[in-house]
Amino acid sequence: MATSSFIAPSLGSRIWQSDARWSLADGWRWWRDGLLGGLPVGVRGKLLGSSRRLVIKPEAGGVALFRQENGEAETLVEQSWESLDRATLHKWIKAERPAAIVLQMPADRALTRVVMLPMAAATNLRQVLGYEMDRLTPFNASQLYYDALILERQPEQRRMRVELSALPRTEVDAVLGALAALGMAPDAVEVTGGRPGINLLPAEKRPRRGVWSRRLQRMLIVVSLSLVLAAALLPLWQYRTLVIGLQQQVDVLQRESGQVLTLREQLEKAVESSRFLVQKKQSRPPVIELLRELTAILPDNTWLERLQIKGETLQLIGQSASASALVSVVEESKLLGDAAFASPVTNDRRTGKERFVLGARVVVEPQ
Repeated sequence: MATSSFIAPSLGSRIWQSDARWSLADGWRWWRDGLLGGLPVGVRGKLLGSSRRLVIKPEAGGVALFRQENGEAETLVEQSWESLDRATLHKWIKAERPAAIVLQMPADRALTRVVMLPMAAATNLRQVLGYEMDRLTPFNASQLYYDALILERQPEQRRMRVELSALPRTEVDAVLGALAALGMAPDAVEVTGGRPGINLLPAEKRPRRGVWSRRLQRMLIVVSLSLVLAAALLPLWQYRTLVIGLQQQVDVLQRESGQVLTLREQLEKAVESSRFLVQKKQSRPPVIELLRELTAILPDNTWLERLQIKGETLQLIGQSASASALVSVVEESKLLGDAAFASPVTNDRRTGKERFVLGARVVVEPQ
């Protein structure tokens, strides 16, 4: 097996796509594995399926069948090609029920080398390597089964280290033909000791075995992940719904409390106003008492034509035989004070009396 490092010189003009697909695939696997980790082990195992593989390994003079599971391999049978028949092979397949059947070719028949490629080649790596195969190997792409694996990405240099694995097509086709005669079509072609994830068998040669079951399995995984995600998000949604409901209740209570405060203020103002009016009413003498007082103090030769009370102001309009004496008369009252004529006194020719307009202040008793 030859291993070397090589930088392909002419790939830049042929590559135009980015390596976003790799990042999305890695992100999907990370997200999927994280959510599946929340499922019970039994359910997770059924969704992901078995990891068991049936490995067919050509050897000198014969072939060996291995069971490979969880990184461990166990030999099932070793036979010559002549003694290996269809019934024996299918018996093992039925008994093992593998997730994949793998043809594993000897490492000494493989060409493996590490090359440097632009990072943009990540999205169509097999196609790029097919273009450059005659530069990288002594063969062209039609003479090989090949695949590659990205070992390292170097974003600053915008390049990546890629391991290329290849097998002569004639040797692989000979084994594939022998297996086809036994009714067997492998899902993958690998190199003994090669890196996991490298499948040299082209996609068009891979059997469409269990397509619907794999689709159903993927659908079940998507549904299960959706349920797990929903279970994770449901408490957040319920909490948000609860917060919104509480906020609405708070808003209603605030509006009601605002109305209560407004009503309370209005009530307090009304009470204060009524208290003020009551105090005012209590602090000044009643009208009946003022009338009684005026009846008592005004002389008999004086009569009133009009009496008007506005707040603490009293106005008397009438006639008197001696109007000028009324000021002192009113001043002597305990209920009135600051008596004065609002206009000059005039003589009424018809009655022979003096017409007067007298104002006075109603005395307010201190509270």
